[in-house]
Amino acid sequence: MARRGGDLEAFIAFLGGLLAVGLAALAMAGVGVAVRPTPALRTAALVTLGAVWLTVTTTVYRRLRARTG
Repeated sequence: MARRGGDLEAFIAFLGGLLAVGLAALAMAGVGVAVRPTPALRTAALVTLGAVWLTVTTTVYRRLRARTG
C-alpha cells in the first residue's frame, strides 16, 4: 500500500481528518440549534475543530506509516 515518501498515507490521513471534523461539526451544529452561539463560542468551536483535524490526521498518518514501514 505504501508509496515512496508516504503520499498515499498522507492523503488517507487527510481524508480521515476531514471526516472526523465533519462529524464533530455536525454534533456541534446539533448543540448550536438549542443554544444561541456567541462569538466566543464560535471561536472555541473553530479551535476545537482545528485540534480534532490535526490530532486525527497525525494519528492516522503515523499508524499507517508504522504498519507499512
